[in-house]
Amino acid sequence: MNYGFTKQAINWNEKEINGIGVRLVKAILFFIPQANPDQEKLYPSVAKWLIEIDESGIPIREIGMDKNNAPLFGAPNSRNFGLWTDSDKRFEVGELEPSTKEEFESLWQRVVKNA
Repeated sequence: MNYGFTKQAINWNEKEINGIGVRLVKAILFFIPQANPDQEKLYPSVAKWLIEIDESGIPIREIGMDKNNAPLFGAPNSRNFGLWTDSDKRFEVGELEPSTKEEFESLWQRVVKNA
């Protein structure tokens, strides 16, 4: 496994996520389960992602972190698939700012404990 940070997909606009159009579509499609019902509302607060990838670059676990480097949430879990872990994105090790397994596991334990 490899671990690293990315700032891709951090430009979420809270008005777009919670806007009237999005809420209307969600109301119409309420019977279709959401991929990230607990975490989607936190996407505008994500300043960077810490991602665990396998040897082929597939995201296995992810942690959304705020501007103070505090973990907001981790995925996947029992209710949330995750943004990266539910995508077809493959990361190259070089496109992530390196991290360590120890750092990832420490932060992962914090988000699991607070979930």
